[in-house]
Amino acid sequence: MLDGTMPEETKVWGFTVPVSSTGRRKWPEALRAQVVEKINNGAGIRETAEEIGANKSLVALWVKKAEPSASCPAFVELVAPENLRPETASVPIPPAGAEDSRCQISVGDMTIAIPPGYPVTHLAEVLQAVRGAQ
Repeated sequence: MLDGTMPEETKVWGFTVPVSSTGRRKWPEALRAQVVEKINNGAGIRETAEEIGANKSLVALWVKKAEPSASCPAFVELVAPENLRPETASVPIPPAGAEDSRCQISVGDMTIAIPPGYPVTHLAEVLQAVRGAQ
């Protein structure tokens, strides 16, 4: 480095961090996740950034991006009552004359329409798949 050359990579917390010829580092996603977890557990952003050799504003950006977005709806676990057998549980059928006979769940620009009588176990699988895709 005294000769003006930059290393091709460096080690941080056991991770290999590639370094470009301009000195920019390509931080591995797993390392970013560890940094965010450490900060969420009470460590300071400045201290953690200094420890890994990163700019504190970059580390603060990682933490901010890791926070759930306020525009992103949170899901709750769908649990059928214990006294229902899962194979017979279903979305209740509305009374005759109801304006809309479907339940609709909107996620961003996507809408899931659930028809009357749809099995609760299948609905739980659909909601788990949507949750897992986030």
